[in-house]
Order: sequence, then C-alpha cells, then structure tokens
Amino acid sequence: MQHSRFKPRNSAIRQATAILISLTMAAAGNQAMAQSNATTTIYGEVASPAGATVVLENLDTGAQRTLTPDASGRYVANSMPPGRYALRMLRGGAVQDTREIEAVVGSGAEVNFGAKQGDGQTVVVRAARTYIDVSNTNNGVVFTAKELNKLPVANDIASVVQLTPGVARGTNSQYGNAPSIGGSGQSENAFYINGFPVTNILTQVGASELPFGAISNMQVLTGGYGSEFGRSTGGVVNITTKSGGNDFHIGGKLSTIPSGLRGSQQNTYYPNTGANPDTDGKLLYWNKDNTSTSKVAGVYASGPIIQNKLFAFIGLERTRTNSEGIAATSDASAASLKGGWSTGQTTVDRGLFKLDYNLTADHHFEYTKLYDRTKVFSQAYGFDYSTQTHNNVAASAGETTVNCCGSSSAPGSNVDIYKYTGYLTDNLTVTALYGKSRTSHSRTPVGYDPSLPQISTGATVQVPGISYPVPQTVTGNLVDTASRDSQKAKRLDLEYRLGDHSLRGGIDRIDVDSMVGFSLAGGYRWTYRKATDPNRAINGANETPAQGGGYGTQGYYVSRDVYSNLANPTSEQSAQYIQDHWQVTPRVLLDLGVRREQFTNYTSTGDAFISQRNMIAPRLGATWDYNGDGSLKLFANAGRYHLPVPSNLSSNMAAPFTSTSQFYTYTGVDPTTGAPTGLHAIGNPYSANNAYGQSRDAREVTAIGLKPLSQDELSLGFEKAFNKNLVAGASLLYRRMNDTNDDTCDQRPIDAWAAGNNVDTSKWGGFQCAIINPGRDNSLWINFADGAGLRRVDITAAEWGDPKPERTYKALNFFVEHPFSNGWYGKVTYTLSALKGNMEGQTDTIGGGDVGLTVSDDHKELMYNAYGYLPGDHRHAIKAYGYMQITPEWMVGGNLALTSGAPRNCIGELPADLKFDNDYGAAYFYCNGVATPRGSQGRLPWQAQVDLNVAYLPRFAKGLSLKVDVFNLLDRTTIQRYNETREDGGAISRTYLQVTSRTAPRSVRLTAEYEF
Repeated sequence: MQHSRFKPRNSAIRQATAILISLTMAAAGNQAMAQSNATTTIYGEVASPAGATVVLENLDTGAQRTLTPDASGRYVANSMPPGRYALRMLRGGAVQDTREIEAVVGSGAEVNFGAKQGDGQTVVVRAARTYIDVSNTNNGVVFTAKELNKLPVANDIASVVQLTPGVARGTNSQYGNAPSIGGSGQSENAFYINGFPVTNILTQVGASELPFGAISNMQVLTGGYGSEFGRSTGGVVNITTKSGGNDFHIGGKLSTIPSGLRGSQQNTYYPNTGANPDTDGKLLYWNKDNTSTSKVAGVYASGPIIQNKLFAFIGLERTRTNSEGIAATSDASAASLKGGWSTGQTTVDRGLFKLDYNLTADHHFEYTKLYDRTKVFSQAYGFDYSTQTHNNVAASAGETTVNCCGSSSAPGSNVDIYKYTGYLTDNLTVTALYGKSRTSHSRTPVGYDPSLPQISTGATVQVPGISYPVPQTVTGNLVDTASRDSQKAKRLDLEYRLGDHSLRGGIDRIDVDSMVGFSLAGGYRWTYRKATDPNRAINGANETPAQGGGYGTQGYYVSRDVYSNLANPTSEQSAQYIQDHWQVTPRVLLDLGVRREQFTNYTSTGDAFISQRNMIAPRLGATWDYNGDGSLKLFANAGRYHLPVPSNLSSNMAAPFTSTSQFYTYTGVDPTTGAPTGLHAIGNPYSANNAYGQSRDAREVTAIGLKPLSQDELSLGFEKAFNKNLVAGASLLYRRMNDTNDDTCDQRPIDAWAAGNNVDTSKWGGFQCAIINPGRDNSLWINFADGAGLRRVDITAAEWGDPKPERTYKALNFFVEHPFSNGWYGKVTYTLSALKGNMEGQTDTIGGGDVGLTVSDDHKELMYNAYGYLPGDHRHAIKAYGYMQITPEWMVGGNLALTSGAPRNCIGELPADLKFDNDYGAAYFYCNGVATPRGSQGRLPWQAQVDLNVAYLPRFAKGLSLKVDVFNLLDRTTIQRYNETREDGGAISRTYLQVTSRTAPRSVRLTAEYEF
C-alpha cells in the first residue's frame, strides 16, 4: 500500500544522521560512559597509566577488547555484551593483575587498578553487583538468570516485574496480568528483547515472551530513563538472552503444577443487597470443582560452532495446561446449561535461537530468532446446578491458534533480529539493528467447514414439504482468516567519547501493519424469511416477493447476509535522540539528553488520521558519587515522555465496515448445503446503517492538531553502601500527566454549533465519535451532508464540558539490600504512594472500552465527580525476596508481597435533572441520585502473599536440581475487585458489590532440572 508520507520522514532521518556524523568528527577524548538498551559498560582507572593497557576477555566466548587508558588513567569499554569478564592490566606486555566481574545489562561495572606497591599491583574492584552503580542515572533493578532461578516466582515476565518497587498488578482484567508501573496504565510500558521492541503491536498492552530459561538479564526501569528510550510513560522492561560460548552446555527441565496440589477456588454468591430477596446470598457460580494442571518441558543447548568465533544457543519450552470449570451461572437457561461446564487444553510453544559471530575483536554480529505460539482447544458439557455435577454430553468445541495466547496482553511472536556492533576505535562505537516480527490470529471451531455458509431458519419460515438442512455447525462471527500483525524495526546508534563527554545519538523507526476484524463464519449467511403479505413492499427490495416468483408468491423469500469489519491499520513511529553523559568532575555525572519523536497512524485506505510531529522530550539526570568511592550515590532525574496511539484504534474508528442483506425468492433448497436454489433477486445489497464497506473520511476521525499523551517526571534519591553486606536507599518519584487522547461521542456541542451557524443537519447521519484532547479546545472536520462538504467546527473546552485530564503519582520508595555474601541474599522494599486524578490513561477500569477508546470522555457527565484516588492507588506496598544457601546441597528462597487495598467506587445513574437522551444508564459517579466521587467508598482489603521454595542439588548427580515452589503459602484468596455498579433501571442491582476477582489459591510447582 502506498502512502504519501516519505518526504518528511526522510528529512527527519537526514537531519538526525547529520547531527550524528558531526558528533563523530570531533576530537578524541576519554571519560564518561553510557549504556544502551541491550549492553553494559565496563570502566575504571589505572593509577599509573604510562605504558599500561587493559584487556577485557569474555569468559564465555573468549572475545577480547584492548583499551589504552588516557593520560589520567581512565578507560571505558562501552556497548559490551552482558556477561562474565576477566580484566587484565598489562605493562610492557606482562600481565600485572587480573580480576573477574559480572557485567549486567544497562549498568556499569567499575574496576580500578590501584597504585603500584613493590613489584605487584593493588587492585580495587567496586560497583560490580555488590556495590552501587554510579555510572548511570536510571531508576530500576536488574535480575540475572541465577537470581531468577533461585526465587519462587512464576515463569513469566509480568511476575518478575512485580518484584520491583512501584509496580502494581493491572486493574483491568481484560488485559491479563499486564503490570502498572509507576502509576501508569497497562498500555504504557515498553518491552525489549535483545534491543528489539516486542511490545504488543496492536494494543501496546503486554509483550511477546521467550522461554523463561533463555533469559540472561532482565532490567526493569521504573523511571528516569534516558533519551534513547521512548514510547513509554510507565516503565521499560529490557531483556537480554543467553548466548553460546566456548563450552558445550546441554540441559532440560520438567515442571508441573498439579491440580491435586492447588487450593480450591471459592464459590461466587450473589451479594446481600437487601433489595433483591430472590437472589441475595444465592449461589451464582459453583467454582469449587474447577481444576487446572500445568506441565512444562524445556531443553537448552549452547556451545561453539567455531571456537572463539561462532557460537549458538537454543532454548525450547512447551507448557501444556489442562483445565475445567464452571461456565454458566446458576440462573442460566436450560440451553446455556448444556454448555455450562467447560474443559480446555492450552499449549504454549516458545523457542529462542541465538547466533553470535565475532568477525574480529572489534566487529560483532548477532542473530536472534524468537518464536511464541499458543494453541487452545475447548469443549463444553452440560452442568446440573441441583447436584453440582457435569455430564459427558458435548455441547460445542473450538480451537484457537494464535502466535501466543490469544489475549490482548500477550501478542505472541515470530521474530528475527539482526544486530551489528562495531568498536571502530577506542572512542567510537556503532550499533545497528534490524528486526521484524509476525503474528497471526485464527479461531477454528471443531467441525467448521469454511466452504459452507450459515443457514438461519425455523419452522415458521419454511415451505411445507421441503427439507432445510443446516450443515454449518458454527454460527455468528469468527476472527477473519486474514487477521495478523507485522512489525519492522530499524535502529542506528553511535557513541563517541570526547574529553569528559560520552556523546550518544541515534535514530529508530518502527513500522506496524495489521489486519484485524471479524466476518461471518462461512463468509455469509442465508436467512430464510416469510412475508405475511407477499404483495407488500419489503424495505431494501425493488420487487415484492410475489413479483419475484417461485415460492415468493406464497410469501417465502431469503436474504443473503454479509458482515465484515476487516481493517488494515498501519502506523509509523520514528525518533531521533542525542544524549551527553558528561563527567563534570570525577564525582559528578550529568546525563543531558533530548528526544524528538513522530507518530503517525493510518486508516485502511492509507490516509493519515493521526499525525503527531516534532514532539520534543528533554531528559536530565545527575549522579553524585559523594565520597568518590562508590559508597554513597545521590541522584536526580527530570524528563518528559510521550506515548503513541495504538494502531488498533483505527480498526475501531476508521475501518471499512460491511453489513448488507440482499433479498431473493427461490424455488428449492439444496439438500446438502441448505442453500436456496432457483434464486431470483428482488433487490440489491442493502444496508440499514449505510455500511457498504466504505471507511470514514480520515479527516473526520480526529481533532485537528491532536496532541499526544505525555507525562512529566521528577525523581530524587540516594543509595548508601554501608559495607559489602548492607546497601540501603530512598527515592522520591513524581509523575504528572499533561494530555491524553480519547474519544468523545457527544453530539450536543456539535448540534449547538450547527444551530449557531445556521447549518442544515436534516440529512446528516449524526456524529460517529472522534478522538480529541479532553479538557482542551478541539476543532473537527465534519460533513453535514448539506452539500457544503467538510466544515471546520471549532468547539471550546467549556463547550465540550470535559475537564483537563489529571493523573499524578507520588511515591516514596525505601529499600534495604544484603548483596549475596555469607551464603545469602535479601532485599526489602517499602513504597508509600498516592495515585490521584480523573483519568487512568489509555485503559479504563470502570468503563472498559478498547485501548485509547475509554468510556470516560464520551460525554461530560461521565467526568462529573471523576476526580479522586484512581483504581491503581495502593497506599502501602511492602515487598521482600531473597534466598539462602543452607548447605552445598540445599537452597531456600522466599518472596513476600503486602499491598494495601485499592479504593472503591459506587457507579450509578444520573440524577433526574441531569438525564438526557441516549445517556449510558448506570455509568456515572452518582448513586441513588447523590454524587459519589471517585474512590470515596472505602478500600478493598490488604493483599498478602507469601511464596517459598526449597531446592536440592545432590552431590552425587552434579548438574541436577530438584525444586519445590509453593505460591500463596497461606492460601489467602483475598478479594481483589467488586462489581461497583449499584443501579439497574433505578433499582439496586442484584450484583452490586458482588466479588468479581480473588487472589489465586495456593499452588505447588515441582521442578527437576539437569545441566550437563
């Protein structure tokens, strides 16, 4: 598809490239360091640099890099792959000392070679994993593979992220377990694997995953990240994978969470409302017999293809989960209870293949293949609530295959990543990355034949004596077979050290192309009909049934129904950035950066309906190594962050939509397919809502000059290493939303404008919603079908009536850490926070809706009393995790999470004096006609979870590990969410304050691993 959009884009790239080239043409320099999103930095000083060199050797691959300290003795090795390194300081070709360190992603490892004493060399090593990293200003933590293997944590990315302070579980269950980081919404995070963005292509919620055993480092940035990172106002999850080395490794694991070792789910009962005696306290869902068993099998292998040159790593995992449970309520109809018990089998296949090639010591190539696919099979059976038993009579079956798990929070993947790193000089490093991902979506019910149309018939519409077979067993809509997502990402980064400056700049671009939508199973549907009067005209037909002949003379006719809303949304996201890591003094580091971004979203016809350009995001960070020895770090950050609009928005707002029926008379019915024969058309395809496959004019979809969602951030803090066994710190984080994008569907301000400007709206089909900046003046293009074409409609913020979006997050974080020594590691964090405002972000807990299309701003009354503590507000959060090597053969680990409850609301109908035509019923911050401001109804209970594990590593079988993890040891199934809608047609809803979510009951995971 051709888009007229290349000139501005190329101009921006040319400008950014010119800036980068000018940086690299500057004079040589020495100090400062910077970390990219998939590498690490090793740096330090040599006390007597004359004649000295520092050699870094990767202990796994044998790759070496030689650096010459500058006149002051300082050296920096940037853009290094994370891993274990040996550092040798040579003088006159002779090795004078060697040290080993482990360098992790996004951090700096400092190794200082001290003053000469006699014939030896005193070496000081600091800021490896046990001290404070003073080389960057990011806020976050890094988990290594060794740590993840020792902690009792579920084997998925979101569960690991939950260990980080300031992270809460997402508030909207429709987006799975996608986390909320730093008070932001579930769609506001960015995920990377080996530098490639794997965030959900379509919705920005969640990310593709990899085999858990393939993770090498996982960095979770909760704020303060530099200008190389963008497209996030929440957090950044940055993963690097394992690679091969000179030693061969092969291993595998078997793991299971058996149903017999799971706690029972609690039944769900109707709440005691006091106003619904027929249902108060009655059983609603019989959950106690729900079961689930998961099994995981994984294999891993790595080693050299060419010693010291070419290395490979492969990891494969399959997770199979068999589950069954209740699928219908106690008051479901008899027909629904025929499928009231559901069984399912979910198979998740994940794989990763990594090639590393050291062409020379200065040129490194990588290739990563990532695969993530889920297949779900489900079957429904009958259920009898009187006996709480299910039968073996199958009601329906279905199969879903997607490249992952079919939910919006886990999009799956088939990814190829190519990366080059060149150490062109000691001072100049270049990295280039290209990657592409593909995801397909499909749902294939068992017994479905796509060549058979649907048949809709009944006794009252059938010609006597004729058989009407219904061979197509699937009715309704299916995910269109063309549904898929694809993405291409390109990135170029240059880093140049100039005196006390480490200048880093880059350009990147992401192109997203999706097909998303539904169509009728079988492609179309034959609907048999009968007219009471064959001679009476039918709406949408040119002839009467009688005029059509055949059985039409008796009133019998048929319609061919077509429904499709397949959309092809595309988007482009590009950015340019410059970052200066300026070592102002040996103790003070300034991080000065600016990022320029461009976001463009296109309709299915290739027209830009959102074009957000020249968004400038300054970033400032500072670190003060107070004592000069890495024992006390003071830091501060300030910056602006932008978030693009997800591409799925255009599939809702600007997609082609077909919903037509064409009427025929017929003379017979095919005995095999059930389709009519002897057709005579009595009309053309007709759509009651004018849906003939056309898209909306892109200019009518969004406000003119739409501003992006943006957020400003400020953080301050310190970290103190009291000794090698105790590190503590505190930080303050403040975030404020500036603007957001959301849809409004309120026609009243437009009607008022039309009336005030004498516009004839008698032929206008009405307002179909548009994306605006709530709380601001917004201008729209609207065609009122009066012959004048598009008109510019200027409406002020006061006329719209929506308040300016507000969301502020304030957090005070404390931590105490015992780095691994004396056989144990432990960390305790406490977060005191407040999340307040009238807007959650692109996702909305209370009203729901798609990402970027919340209910909140549909009309002004929805925002009355909307300011208060937001659903993601948890005032107190205590997290602790650690592990201990009790003996060489026994290891124990633990994980504790204590979180105060979220605020509660009461949602109801508007008071009588505020009601209007087409209002949303029970969707407002009013109950019983009285204002109930957001968060004013108390709090949910505290959430408390304790996870423990024990691992046995027998000496007689080196490489074998047997482990038991117990999740939710105390089996506390605490309430996580109530139904907050109080009113139903003026009366108290029978489901008001019904429990809709609880903590998962206790489960036990048994794991056996072996590595050779």
